[in-house]
Amino acid sequence: MQTSNQDKTIDQFSNLGLCNECRSRVPCSFFERDGETWIRKECPEHGVNESRVSRDYPAWKAKRDLWDYVPSDLGGCSLKCDTCQIDHDPNMVFLDVTNRCNMNCPICIATIRGMGFDFNPPLEYFEKIFSEVARRPRPPVILLFGGEPTVRNDLLDIIRVAQKYGLKPHVVTNGIRLADEEYCKMLCDARVPTRFAFDGRDPEIYERLRKNRGAYYKKMKALENLSKYSRRKHTIIGTVGRGFNDQHIGDLIQFVHDNRDLISDLGLIPLTENWEPGTFESDVHTTMEDVEKMVQQAVPDSGNDFIPAGWSYCLRQVRSFFRDNPRSEVLLLAGVHPNCESITLLVSDGKKYRSINHYLRRSFQQVAVEFAEKARKIEPKLNKLDTKKFFQKLRGRLLIIRTFAWWALKRIRFARLIGNPITTLSRLGKSGTKGPQGVSKSRRPRRILRVAMLPFEEEHSIDALRLKNCKAVFAYEDVEDGKIKNIPACLWYPYRNAILKKISQKYGIAGRESQAKSTIKIQDAEELQESIQKANLPSKAESS
Repeated sequence: MQTSNQDKTIDQFSNLGLCNECRSRVPCSFFERDGETWIRKECPEHGVNESRVSRDYPAWKAKRDLWDYVPSDLGGCSLKCDTCQIDHDPNMVFLDVTNRCNMNCPICIATIRGMGFDFNPPLEYFEKIFSEVARRPRPPVILLFGGEPTVRNDLLDIIRVAQKYGLKPHVVTNGIRLADEEYCKMLCDARVPTRFAFDGRDPEIYERLRKNRGAYYKKMKALENLSKYSRRKHTIIGTVGRGFNDQHIGDLIQFVHDNRDLISDLGLIPLTENWEPGTFESDVHTTMEDVEKMVQQAVPDSGNDFIPAGWSYCLRQVRSFFRDNPRSEVLLLAGVHPNCESITLLVSDGKKYRSINHYLRRSFQQVAVEFAEKARKIEPKLNKLDTKKFFQKLRGRLLIIRTFAWWALKRIRFARLIGNPITTLSRLGKSGTKGPQGVSKSRRPRRILRVAMLPFEEEHSIDALRLKNCKAVFAYEDVEDGKIKNIPACLWYPYRNAILKKISQKYGIAGRESQAKSTIKIQDAEELQESIQKANLPSKAESS
């Protein structure tokens, strides 16, 4: 591929990427072209090949300027994750529990259809994984993945095994089976949060993106059931593609706001071209910065800055003087590469979410930079204090308050944040909400929403420096030596099929009692739509 003399190289150091043709580990570099960010791979067999990383080079570069790489003693990443000895000390561990699914989305490759074999191991396999993961000094959050985890009738048994070892399992689900009210209640009784796949509040989205219009009604019924029975808050995970559901992002954010007692976080995944040739078509590529702009346009007031999730690394030490829990679900990606996950905050004014910038005297990005600088300055003093000793911990707290209190007063528009005092007091007095059938719930509506951009399955633009400090991994048993190992989440898929096939051959397929039918028998679409209209989760047409 011919390169332009006007291309501006960004990286001046050694790096590795994956060849677009053969997926070999080859030298790579990032460069700017016409205001966009590209990655160039140099393969000995296939020559130079390139991939677009971002349509907005300034926004992509700003993240690197805001949050530099975290200093580390780790050696260079070789992208050979199956033989790598780097311990990522993960904060999140994904675990494939099945490759079966009750949907057949053309944009997904994590199913039997795309893998060619059945992966459904027995409880013995999960017991081994959980017992090993629980030995870590700081046990990570567990995300039960698939396929679709809920197609296993023994999913609750898997959850109980994880909890037996003191782990915190989450279920990553398409939500279809949760439309079965009895099943949803059982899952809620297990006190397990879900990461619920929901791409928007319009059946046309599911027709175009997943070739399954009826999935919308089942998901809405499932969310109604969660609202009725769950005592936990949940995360919405949406796949976003330009030309598919970009015009629905504003409505999705409003839906989250209207159900903020149920939904605590919103994650958006740019549509990635990982489908089999001929099964799905998309005219344009969607990047993280594309999705960030969609959110900015949906919440236009005062701008809407995104910052690298890795920035939260600067909170780790400050937090340790106020919280005893060493593993924060807010800081799960603290310290990761600046071009990994990005985040922004939205704040409710009671009727809708507004940009965090509306409540700040400076931009969110500027405030983040200032906070990191102040945290860095007091770090040597905090390092000398022992948080396990009362008076030293108290000294640390006073130092932190003295450092940040006056600074915060000058940066935050408290009058806007507090609003009408009477309304605020009324809001604080509400301890919970009522479900659709008057069922009392202990969930308190959360005023601040974290919105995250989640890069995933991006083989075309992955690089070694981004993976070196990765904090999200897939765990598995290496059947050759019986050891539990892990691979960074964004590079799991080149290895997954071979690994899971060997595990399936060793452990076999769990019995029929662990298998749910691939087609869940619930109300048909018309009955579901009628049920939705009577519930507290309105359809788009009803709310507009």
